[in-house]
Amino acid sequence: MIGLSGICHSFAGKELFRNLEWSIKKGRKYGLVGPNGSGKTTLLEIVMELMEPEKGQASVPSALTVGYLPQIMDLGTGDLTVLSAARTSDRDEGEEGSEKPVHEAEKILFGLGFTGEQLSQKVSSLSGGWKMRVELARILLLEPEVLLLDEPTNHLDIKSIEWLEGYLGNYRGTVVLVSHDKYLLDRMVDTIAELEGGGIREFRGDYSAYLERKEQLAAVAEATAKNQERKLRAQRRFIERFRYKASKARQVQSRIKMLEKMEPEAPSPETHRTLEFDFPAPERAGRVVYEISDFSKEYEVSGGTRNVVFQNSPALRVERGDRVAVTGKNGEGKTTLCKMVAGVEGFSGQSRLGHNVTLGYYAQNQDEMLNPQNTVYEEFIGAYPLFFQTEARTLLGSFLFGASDITKKVSVLSGGEKSRLSLLKILVSRSNFLVLDEPTNHLDMASREVLRRALEEYSGTFLLISHDRYFIDSLVNRVWYVEGGGVETFIGNYSEFLEKKSRDSDDEQMPAEMENDEPRKKTTKALEAERRNRLYRELREKGIENMENWMLLSKKQMSNALSDLESRISECETEKEEMERLLANPETFPQSTNWEEKTRQLGELEAKLSALYGRWDEVSEHMRKNFN
Repeated sequence: MIGLSGICHSFAGKELFRNLEWSIKKGRKYGLVGPNGSGKTTLLEIVMELMEPEKGQASVPSALTVGYLPQIMDLGTGDLTVLSAARTSDRDEGEEGSEKPVHEAEKILFGLGFTGEQLSQKVSSLSGGWKMRVELARILLLEPEVLLLDEPTNHLDIKSIEWLEGYLGNYRGTVVLVSHDKYLLDRMVDTIAELEGGGIREFRGDYSAYLERKEQLAAVAEATAKNQERKLRAQRRFIERFRYKASKARQVQSRIKMLEKMEPEAPSPETHRTLEFDFPAPERAGRVVYEISDFSKEYEVSGGTRNVVFQNSPALRVERGDRVAVTGKNGEGKTTLCKMVAGVEGFSGQSRLGHNVTLGYYAQNQDEMLNPQNTVYEEFIGAYPLFFQTEARTLLGSFLFGASDITKKVSVLSGGEKSRLSLLKILVSRSNFLVLDEPTNHLDMASREVLRRALEEYSGTFLLISHDRYFIDSLVNRVWYVEGGGVETFIGNYSEFLEKKSRDSDDEQMPAEMENDEPRKKTTKALEAERRNRLYRELREKGIENMENWMLLSKKQMSNALSDLESRISECETEKEEMERLLANPETFPQSTNWEEKTRQLGELEAKLSALYGRWDEVSEHMRKNFN
């Protein structure tokens, strides 16, 4: 279908492609991946003949229909309505594609988050993000043979991303997708095309399979490099040992020639720099971290009308250890709620921070707070002057700022680099309550994984907004869903929340002849929600080893509890060893000390360990039989 041959290209002095060869095959669904700056957007522009490579050529059949959604484009300010613009076959000509029924256009627009009222709005009145949705709808409605989508989820909320995921999964044409959404790449692509080292390499399968294969290749490359280095050392030792022995002269010369031919094995390109990061431990907050109740918030919009965001919403509480995802459609008030919690936005109602709580806030425009004249190192050390230079460099390195990066001026950093620097400054602030508004914006896959692992290790409490479902799913234990002027709360991660919403939706769509069962169904739903909440509270308060009905926990809860068991077993083992060592040494523990009390404590520790090990065995076996 589409072929790239001998492509060479550089940008701003950096080589992007070196004799790149790639064939885009019919019917494939590609995920085009690589770190920020590796040339993904440039490659798509070369395919679309919007950029001419320094060498090589792109071959695109003239009869092939290609739909291209760039990251940034001028969508104009015409007088077309949303519905008319979506049905336009040529955006520049403004010709409406009459062959596409209105209901098909409406279906796609609704899927992308538009309401019925918005369909008659002028495109010129929309924000940039909504204009991009109109353009995406227009391209999808054309049903081209090839779709080239450069980060289409940038301006979509989670619900729209989920709709797009399903649409692309069923799309009959070829798709080349650039995205940092792991779930999207896992669920709709069948081939990963990786930009690396100036070339492109394909991996069949989804993104998770690609990561596993990369790990395998990295392990093989590391073993090969070590083996080569051993051979080199052996040759050098032989040469040094027998260099001056006449009887070995011929063999030495042979080894020298052999050594010259043996090049050290080049290290494999890094797939992911892993995080080695320890948070400066924040102080322990009180049990209640934050409370807000009876709150209302509205804005004055054009024409003197009021936009009501929240109205007499019931109380919300954040407790120590909570990890809350704030979700909902765009425009429902997620950012407003975060600003209210962070204390930067006024509202009507009551709120309070708990005992010993220090709050750290990451705003969407946090990058603007950086001093563009500082270097990366100066910006960080200026905020934290008590860090030693080695500590500061280590912390910066953990967030992917190498030795050459820390001397760069902030003004020349990319959006992703600025975000990483801003996030690092907040994460080391020792705040024990973080409010993070879209921290994954501008971050590539590797940077998101760094942030995810950092938050995974964080011992405090946080509230965050993100459209990256994998990111929030792996981190949170609560969901706040913002909709219709209120906030629905849920205990569990995002996937569990979606399951609950799906069950609720199924219940609402039951046939009319079963209406007499509604009271029973509602009662059942209420009881089910109460049971889940009770289980979760019991797990938090007692621990899984003291629960009788632990087998009713979800797979995720059970897995987390198993990890917690392992940590506590390790702590108990350490404590037991220390006490045994103390009791066994009469010099450090004289007989006059309360020997009986310590012996009793040791017995209790051994009993506790036995119980922990016993429950660990039971849970592990249960998960093996039921979840694998």
